[in-house]
Order: sequence, then structure tokens, then C-alpha cells
Amino acid sequence: MRSATDTSLVEQRQSLRLRLRAQRQVIARQLRPESAMNGGYPRSRTMRFLTQRSALITRLLVGVVTLLKP
Repeated sequence: MRSATDTSLVEQRQSLRLRLRAQRQVIARQLRPESAMNGGYPRSRTMRFLTQRSALITRLLVGVVTLLKP
């Protein structure tokens, strides 16, 4: 059988585990990249801009190429 001290230690350990788990969840939420909420890929803002506006980027590239042609 467990004494009062052992039970107290078990309860303390359980409480500590719960607090650590909650703290890890808070830290994970704080460290989560903004793009993770938007599907997670691509992570950089530049790549998201380029991939989400591919038609605009294509037109810009065609415009630049035609300006550079002699």
C-alpha cells in the first residue's frame, strides 16, 4: 500500500506532467508559422505570392522579355 507521502508525490508528478503538456502546447502554437494555417506550403511569403499569382507573374515575365528583345 502507498503512504500519504507516496500518493502526494504521484499527484505532484501527474500535476507537473499536465502543466508541462499544456506549456508545450502553448509554445507550439506560438512557434507555428503563419503559413501553417494556410496549408503549410510554401512557407515563405515570396513563394506563396509567386505560386498564388502565377498568371500575373507570367504576364510580368513576358513583358520583361519583350522589353529586353532587340
